[in-house]
Amino acid sequence: MSLPGYFIPLKKAVDDYLKEQGLTAADVVAVMDEDRESLAESLRKRCAISLKTERLLLERLTSKQLNMLIFVIQVFYIVNMGGMYKGFIIHPERNRVVSGQRVTEEGLRLVLKALGYPSLEQA
Repeated sequence: MSLPGYFIPLKKAVDDYLKEQGLTAADVVAVMDEDRESLAESLRKRCAISLKTERLLLERLTSKQLNMLIFVIQVFYIVNMGGMYKGFIIHPERNRVVSGQRVTEEGLRLVLKALGYPSLEQA
């Protein structure tokens, strides 16, 4: 998918941010929680999702993927009110991902797709 020049794909923004900070994805998830219940609680704080969606996330994503997802949601969507990275609009756009201060179900699906993570759609 080709985006206009004023957009930056989420994955590219994440990779650039980590590189700029001198970190890898492994560094980030190494210091985060691996307990599934703690991960579910963290997701509930940041996402307005159904119990069904929460269960699907816990079933389909590894602990490392869940931690990275939580990191991305927090850094690029919750605290980043402008939805920008280095002057570019992050794609998917914040207004399509977040409602209020929480990620919506549809927003979560967009973020998962942008990161190349497993879909929540029924197989």
